[in-house]
Amino acid sequence: QVLEKAIGNNLNVPKGKYRNRECNCLMGRDIGLYNTCMHGCKYCYANSNMKLVKRNQKLHNPNSPLLIGNVNEGDVVKEVNEPSYIDTQQMLI
Repeated sequence: QVLEKAIGNNLNVPKGKYRNRECNCLMGRDIGLYNTCMHGCKYCYANSNMKLVKRNQKLHNPNSPLLIGNVNEGDVVKEVNEPSYIDTQQMLI
């Protein structure tokens, strides 16, 4: 409900193993990289070292398709199509 209110749309999320966790996370893919998030949440599983987070952030290139760094020779980049869970039949007012 919080996400629906934030985006101004209803969501039609399929039932799955992630839907019933205590944290109420929706299904999704983790697209990040450990030790890159600058939010600094105290109990975040993705960050273990804020010094490393700051160092990694310096590697960010807004012109790169990667979150951190650049695509190098020999790297394999795979595109994944993700479905939208926005219910376009029932727009919130």
